[in-house]
Amino acid sequence: MTIRVIFAPLTGRKSDDAVFSTAAAASKRFNAHVDAAFLRMDPRDAIPYMGEGISGALVDEFIQRAEEENASQSHRSRAAFDAWRGQEAITLADAPSGAASPTCSYREIVGDADRNTEACGRLADLVIAARHTAEGTIENEVAFEASLMHSGRPLLLAAPSPQGSLGDRITIAWNGSAESARAVGAAMPFLKAAQSVTAITANEDGNPEGTGEALAGYLAWHGITVTPKVVEADGRPIGEILLSAAEADKSDLLVMGAYSHSRLREYILGGATRHILDESNLPVFMAH
Repeated sequence: MTIRVIFAPLTGRKSDDAVFSTAAAASKRFNAHVDAAFLRMDPRDAIPYMGEGISGALVDEFIQRAEEENASQSHRSRAAFDAWRGQEAITLADAPSGAASPTCSYREIVGDADRNTEACGRLADLVIAARHTAEGTIENEVAFEASLMHSGRPLLLAAPSPQGSLGDRITIAWNGSAESARAVGAAMPFLKAAQSVTAITANEDGNPEGTGEALAGYLAWHGITVTPKVVEADGRPIGEILLSAAEADKSDLLVMGAYSHSRLREYILGGATRHILDESNLPVFMAH
């Protein structure tokens, strides 16, 4: 499998810059198509949750203000897309042309952002989303949760600032779990194109298939050379250890599984995953 279609959900906010930057790097590496979509919320969907005591006048005022904000975000989103496309010299296309170069398209989708992200993500090989930022918006968290947990596709979480490269030097966070195995399988196009790949494992008791050496032996059959490394916990959070190891190797992509432990809120992830989501300065390729 290779990566041919990349879905990029947009919010019309500053965090979209990170999505654009990462999408450009990924699409150029694989000559892929970027399906960029501004997910426009319909304010009428929120009316049932506003309570019975809300007057009609207040509902109308809420809808009007929400529509004004939607229009503003829509304008910013389209302007940012056009500027990005021009800067990166990526061709607009609505259908495959057969050319060996990246293409892109833009659309606006009105409705439930969760469901639209899930549906669009299922018709892509990779979803690129921004991480939650200091902007304090919920849109990024919605895109992250819907993409990773419900689309059935891998997610590439964009770095907070533009990177000089993407996927030249890859670090895999490996523990032999089903989630990390899915991440490695989904990341094969990146792994095969990388200049170097390192597998980081924590010095913990576990099964023999959870070692970096075991993973290196498996990936050798795919023509991928992996350098296994074991890191000591030293009482530090495992997420902090993994990030430090990846940054020490000057990696430009971290591949890892995502772990969910809460049935009530699936996007409340395990400690290591959450730490990396909040603190990583690297793009993070994830599968659940």
